[in-house]
Amino acid sequence: MRYFLLPQDEALTKKQVNAVEKFFKKDSYLLDAGCGIGRHSILLAKDGFSVLGIDNVPLYVEKAKAAASSLHLSNVEFLQMDMRALPYEEKFDGIISLWSSFGYFDDETNFSILKKFYRALKRRGKLIIDIENRDYILKYFVRDTFSKKDDLFIIERRKFHPLTSVVSTRRYIIGKDIYREYLRNIRIYSATEMINLYKRIGLSKVQLFGSYELKKFTIDAKRIIISGEKT
Repeated sequence: MRYFLLPQDEALTKKQVNAVEKFFKKDSYLLDAGCGIGRHSILLAKDGFSVLGIDNVPLYVEKAKAAASSLHLSNVEFLQMDMRALPYEEKFDGIISLWSSFGYFDDETNFSILKKFYRALKRRGKLIIDIENRDYILKYFVRDTFSKKDDLFIIERRKFHPLTSVVSTRRYIIGKDIYREYLRNIRIYSATEMINLYKRIGLSKVQLFGSYELKKFTIDAKRIIISGEKT
C-alpha cells in the first residue's frame, strides 16, 4: 500500500475517473470492484455518484473508509468482499474495475467473475474494465526493473508464461531493517479476448479504447479500456 497505492498521482486518478464518468449519468449507482484504498470511489462520490467499493484486503478497505469519513461523504460505502463471491442481482447502473484489478485468477474463475458482474448489473447497466494491453506488454516486455523509494530498494523480476498468458512478477523490497518478497501473478488479455469474453457473458454495444482520454485502440496502446451494456 505504501509504495504502490498511496503514491499514485492525483492527476492520473482524476483522468481515470473522468473517463469513467463519460459512460454514466450523475445519479448512477456504481460498483467499484477491486477498489483498493478507494481513490476512484471517493472521487466519483465527490462528483455526485453513489458508489459501493469492494476489496478483499482489509487494510485497504479500512483506509478507504477512513478517507471517506474524513470527507463526510454519505454516498460511498466500502466493504471487504471477494469479487468471486459477489452476491448482487440487478443492483448497479454500472460496474467498474480499474487499474488492472481484473485477471488475478485462472481463466475459469475470471470468467465466473465476469458472469457475476453481468448478473449484478441492471438492464442497460454498463461494465467498464481497465487493464494492460497484452500486445503492448509482449512487444515491449521488461524483464527486470530496479527503483529506490525513500530508503528502500525495490527490484521486480518478470516472467511471461505463454501457455496461460500470465505474467509473474517477483517483487523484492529491501532496506536496512526490512526484507520483503512476494509473487504477483496476473492474467493479461488481448483486445480480441476481452471482446469475446464480453460477448460470451451477454454484453452488447461493446466499445474499446486505448487510453484514459478514450482514444482509439491500437496495438501500441498501453491499456485496454472496454465497455459493454446489458441489454
